[in-house]
Amino acid sequence: MKILAPGQIHVLIVGDYRTGTGPANVTKEYIRCLGPDAFCLKTASRAGRALELIVKIPFASVVLCSGYSAQNILAAKWAHFWKKKCVYLMHGSVEHENRINHCEDESMTRIEAETLRLSDRIYAVSGRFADWLKERYPEYQEKIGVQRNGVDKSLSFSEDVRGDRGSDGSGPYKRDLNRLLSIGGGMPRKRILRICEAVELLRKEEGLAELKLTVIGDQGADSEKIDRYEFVEDLGLVDPKKARELLSEAGLFIQNSCFETFGLAPMEALVAGCDILVSREVGALELFDTEGLSGYIIEDHEDVRELSQKIRRALGSGNRAAFQKAFIGEKASWEMRAKELLSKLKSL
Repeated sequence: MKILAPGQIHVLIVGDYRTGTGPANVTKEYIRCLGPDAFCLKTASRAGRALELIVKIPFASVVLCSGYSAQNILAAKWAHFWKKKCVYLMHGSVEHENRINHCEDESMTRIEAETLRLSDRIYAVSGRFADWLKERYPEYQEKIGVQRNGVDKSLSFSEDVRGDRGSDGSGPYKRDLNRLLSIGGGMPRKRILRICEAVELLRKEEGLAELKLTVIGDQGADSEKIDRYEFVEDLGLVDPKKARELLSEAGLFIQNSCFETFGLAPMEALVAGCDILVSREVGALELFDTEGLSGYIIEDHEDVRELSQKIRRALGSGNRAAFQKAFIGEKASWEMRAKELLSKLKSL
């Protein structure tokens, strides 16, 4: 058993850090940045993880469950048996998001509800999400707080990549101002169907008839309707390298989500040199001082007229520079976020 110095704690981090999903990457960064103050589960199998929980929790000062998983229930119950606190880092709402996406799952809903009940603290990954949680679960208001996601230092702003060599080395990327890009596939939560409707309106205006929309992401309930628009190019799932290439060529990236607890795609678009247009629901807006950016923030993700007007305004605007100036920088680094998290865990 590790001997802890006065004021030091030992955090057991429970959660996926291997698959490359958004929550997994967050968990991975906290494991990295907390260093000797944290340890995690090493086993990939379900049975192995359960055994590790039983063995390791007695040696932890506090248990941090990062992301939705049925194993969180065992972790919380076993932590409480040993009189340890269990904290849930909540990346999204399974129940609410499944409902929006027309794929409700009673078992997942029960697991999430039990995790919320058992957790001593619930940390949301953005302030907007925390406010939503307090309204949705008033009985848990006192234990809901905020632990905002950070940003990888590799996602730093650089010069516009339009002058960089193409992926095949044959020449520079050429940014197409008639090419819009959105990520989310047919998932209704991303409201890409509303983008299609806005583009259809814009294509009737002088000078905008050549507008096209590229969609990347998995199939979903809205896919069939999205694919009916002749100006849509639906590429489905693409690898990260291809996504970066598409962002380096697009004239405007649009994220029109109706519910987005964080979401780093807009930041990745900016890093790729692309202008952006995002809905007010996107939690990653908390990475920016948004005063002065209202013209590039969609207030009503269902309002096709507003969306079309703001697409027109954002196209060719060079708003990437305004977002770069508004970026909060080092305060959003994973190193800073890990310090904030450790301080909160020590205070439990």
